[in-house]
This record gives sequence, structure tokens and C-alpha cells, in this order.
Amino acid sequence: MAEIVTEALSVSDKWHLRSVDLISTLQHHLKPYESWVVQASVLGDNREAFTFFFPLLAGLHNELGARTLWAAILVEWSNLLLKWMFVGDRPYWWIGETSLYTDETRPQLRKFPNTCEAGPGTPSGHLMMNVAMFYVITRGISSEFIWKWKSISNCKKTVVVASLYFIYFLWIGVICVSRLYIQAHFIHQNILGIFMGLLVGNFAWNSPGIVRYSKLKAVLTAAFLITSAVSIYMLLLSKGMDPLWTLPLALKHCARVEYVRIDTQPFFLMTRFTGTALGLGLGLSSEKRLIVLNSPRNIIRTILTMKAGVILGRVASLIQASFPADDLVLFLILSLSLSIALPFIIIALLPHFLLTMYYGS
Repeated sequence: MAEIVTEALSVSDKWHLRSVDLISTLQHHLKPYESWVVQASVLGDNREAFTFFFPLLAGLHNELGARTLWAAILVEWSNLLLKWMFVGDRPYWWIGETSLYTDETRPQLRKFPNTCEAGPGTPSGHLMMNVAMFYVITRGISSEFIWKWKSISNCKKTVVVASLYFIYFLWIGVICVSRLYIQAHFIHQNILGIFMGLLVGNFAWNSPGIVRYSKLKAVLTAAFLITSAVSIYMLLLSKGMDPLWTLPLALKHCARVEYVRIDTQPFFLMTRFTGTALGLGLGLSSEKRLIVLNSPRNIIRTILTMKAGVILGRVASLIQASFPADDLVLFLILSLSLSIALPFIIIALLPHFLLTMYYGS
């Protein structure tokens, strides 16, 4: 790249070229471990926050599950707005579009099915989600379980907590490498994703009001999220900017059109974070949840709630996958309904049902 990178280039172009160099190096040296590296992006996909980690954690500790889901909601909302603001390319199409390369010098890097995300790349949504979500999870498990563990010494507690944070940092590093490896992001997009994820995670953990909701507040919060997103979308259109400018690039440079997922596009994301916020808010204000919170904890009931929640989350994923993607309006209506129903069931109805069954037996 020495003959390409000159002082005349912009800072962004220099970062892009350095990132492409790094991606090339990673794809060369990590090829024997490619399946593992690519799978990390699958495991760290934003969908898992809604359909796996939230149900699992809500069963373990209701409030921790709610904070984790609020972190996911705020990440999706803020990430969408930031992507529209920063208008960032992704490596897999930038390499094919930039004039900095000739046909002879253009790198031939490998692409994968999960490379083909359709939205802008700045900041990394994967890293924002994983940093924010696991920040809340790590803080929650440390404070609610490890530090309250009476049978071990404070020294051992410190070691366990330090190990937990080490795993957290290691996982974020793995996601960073994975997002670069599959050409989903440039280096600076990952760095900004980490920074913004820490801000969101810290807010979700330290804000007491997000787990104390009335029905009116739930409706107003959901209305604010969708209104703000739609307003920014309409503002961009009025300024002659196309918020969906990345979709043609994704379709052009992906190996197969079907790899461009509809659930990475703005309209779906709006329905997901709006519906989830409404469903969670209504669940948090539900009398059934309050009954559960005022009942004594029971390890058997906790395990059942965790297991049933994960099953429901997986069922919801299968239902989502069955929605007709060729009819956008119907797809969005069904997705919104599912997004409202799942958190309400997980945070309020499921634990109340299992509580009733447990004491009824």
C-alpha cells in the first residue's frame, strides 16, 4: 500500500487502507481458524440479545434481564441514528468502489454470508451491542451474585470477578477480529462501536428509572424512539440524502443477493426496538411481575424460567424467519407484534405462570 498512501489522501482514506491491510493479514494468518472466527460474528449477532440473552437473564434475575434488554434497545436505536449521521462505508463494498485501487492492485478478499449487512458501517453495531450488553451482564452478575456469595472469601470473590471481566474483554477482542475478518467494518468503526457501547452499557446499568415503568411511560418511550428515528429519516430525505444509500452497494457487492438480510435494514430495526421497548415497558409495569418480585426466590423455579424463556426466544426466532419478506408492510406489522409480545411474556407472564404452577402444585 506504500505507493497508494500519500499525504494527499484524507484521514478516512488512510484509515480505510490500513484496515484493508489488516483484513488481508488476518485472512491470511487466521485462515486455519476461519470457521471459528466467522462464527464469532454469528454468536455475537444483535438478534441474540433479544431472543437468547434477555430470556436467559430475565429468568436468572428479572431486573438484570430488563437492564440487559434496555441496553439492547438503546444500542439499536442510537446505532441506527449514528449510522445515518456518520455515513460510513463497509470494507466489502468500499474495496470494489474506491478509485484508490486499479484492477491490478485491488485486493481479492474473501466474503461470507454474514459479511453482507446492508446498513452503513459507522459505528459497529455488533461491538456496540456486545460491549453494552455484556457490560451490564458482567456488572450484574458481579454485584448480584458473586459479591453476595457468603461461602467464599473476599479474595476469592475478587479473583472470580477479575476472571469474569477478563472473559468480557477477551470476547470483545474476538468480536473485533471477527468483524474485521469478514470485511464488515473498518478499524475506526470498531473503536467507535466500543466507545459508544460503553456509554450505553453504563447508562443502562446506572439508571434506576429504566426498570420502574408505568404503562403511560412505556407508551411514551416507544413513541419517542420511533418518532425520533422516523423524523431523522424524513429530515435526511428533505435534505436530498437517501438513508438507504447502502442497500444498492450491498446488493452489488455481495456474492449472493439472499445474503443481504432484511433484518439489518432500518425499517425492521425501527419495529424491533420500538416494539421491544413497548412490550418491556408494559411488562415492567405489570401487576403479575410485581407479584413475582415480591415472592421468595426458588432455584428450581429460576431454572425453569430460564429454560422456558430461552425456548420461547428460539421459537420467536423461528416465527420471525417465517414472516413473508417479499411483503414489506406485512413483514413489519408481524415483526412489530412479535417484538411487543416476546418481552412482555418473558418479563411478566412467564414467571407469573411458573410461580402459579409451582405453588399450585
